[in-house]
Amino acid sequence: MTKKKEPVGPLHYLFRQSEKYNYYRKRFYSDSNKFSFFDLLTPVTIEKIEKALSDLFPVAKYPRNSLERYLAVLGYLMDSKANNDFKIFDYKIAFLIQAIDPNLSIYYHLLAIGFSPADSEEIAGPRARSIISFIEKTVGMFDPEFLKYEEVYFRKVKKEGIILSNIKFDESKKLLDSFKGIPNFDEIKEIDFQLLSNKANYYFSACRNPKDVCTLSFNINNPNSILELFDVYRKAVFFILVIDPELIALRIYEEESTAEQIRERMLLELGFYHEGFIKLERLYCKRFFPEKSISEWSYK
Repeated sequence: MTKKKEPVGPLHYLFRQSEKYNYYRKRFYSDSNKFSFFDLLTPVTIEKIEKALSDLFPVAKYPRNSLERYLAVLGYLMDSKANNDFKIFDYKIAFLIQAIDPNLSIYYHLLAIGFSPADSEEIAGPRARSIISFIEKTVGMFDPEFLKYEEVYFRKVKKEGIILSNIKFDESKKLLDSFKGIPNFDEIKEIDFQLLSNKANYYFSACRNPKDVCTLSFNINNPNSILELFDVYRKAVFFILVIDPELIALRIYEEESTAEQIRERMLLELGFYHEGFIKLERLYCKRFFPEKSISEWSYK
């Protein structure tokens, strides 16, 4: 077998770094089958990771080149000392995220353009080059495996009480489908409704595009959101309070006679359509605004 010929001159350094990157990456992810979705990660472990990072990368020796920092972290995590301190794969992944992209800027960017990091190995089409280019520019290299762990880290570990804006990744159908089994809103008391109304007012002030259905659905489903909507009833009430506080959907259903006309107007006036939404909004109206008159056929 012919040995791969190494380039000479300025390309020699890049060639060596590329070989090291592939070798380290293969070894590091060989334990990926042991990943437990950060269930074993504790605040104490995170503090330990931050301390080890400050020792590994003191300010004076902090690698400016992101690829060098990435390689340094992988090398550190595979040596014997680190294997004693961070021998669990979840700890190693958390360490890598804290070192390379602690603010999760890659994850937020991908959400903003409607791309799920869970599909990171299937990047294709005309957007692929721009996506990869952004990631390489942000962290200095492209590692599709890394992105999937960053998404889990956001959802399970990074609890900052945040509200995100301009999300194009669409979870609206998943959210609206989850409302289908709601029989009524009797368990939402008046004080609960007032609290949800206050949260809706806050959401309008905190989000740059609050009525966008993709952004709203993501923030409702996000377990790290400051909204703290932990059951399907509160999620549904909050969704209506933000997306259709004037109950426009009910009016559309009363004024139009065909499903296609209803769909077109909902898309035009509310920005979304879901076949089960009118029933949900009727239940909402019946519970919180019983004085409003609703046509009988809209109950169907």
